[in-house]
This record gives sequence, C-alpha cells and structure tokens, in this order.
Amino acid sequence: MNVQQVTELELLARVERCMAGERLVVEHEGKRFSARVQHVGATGVKVIPETALRGSHGAPGDMDGFMVSFGDIREVEIDGVTYRWQ
Repeated sequence: MNVQQVTELELLARVERCMAGERLVVEHEGKRFSARVQHVGATGVKVIPETALRGSHGAPGDMDGFMVSFGDIREVEIDGVTYRWQ
C-alpha cells in the first residue's frame, strides 16, 4: 500500500474530487472509523460507515449516510494510494 503524507489543504483538494464509494478515514465526535463517500457537498461529505455496509444486501442508494465536515477527514484512498493528514 502506498501512503503519502499531505497537508490539510492537499487532503481537502483530493476529497473535493472524490467520487461515490471511495474510502475515507473520519474522526467524528471522538470516534475514528473508515467510511465510504456517498456524496461530496459544499460544506462536507455525506458518508456511510463501513461497519454499516457489512452484510447489507439493499439496492444502491438504500442506505442513508450522514454529513461530516471536511475537517473531520483524516485520510482518503484514491486509486490505491492513501493520502494521510496528520
């Protein structure tokens, strides 16, 4: 796995170009978890935690994610490269 350390601005630029289904690591309300992008908005990202996806057999779009701010995102995985902000 290729991991690149990036600045907060570089991470934000990559997150803004994310497509649905790409993997993020989020730190929200004191919890750190991996999630999949459902939608990138102007003020944050709508995500579905990966734990909620396990065992799901519904049609795409059946799950309702929740919004996290861009500042809650710690890393994003795009095309096999993990971009990590610390």
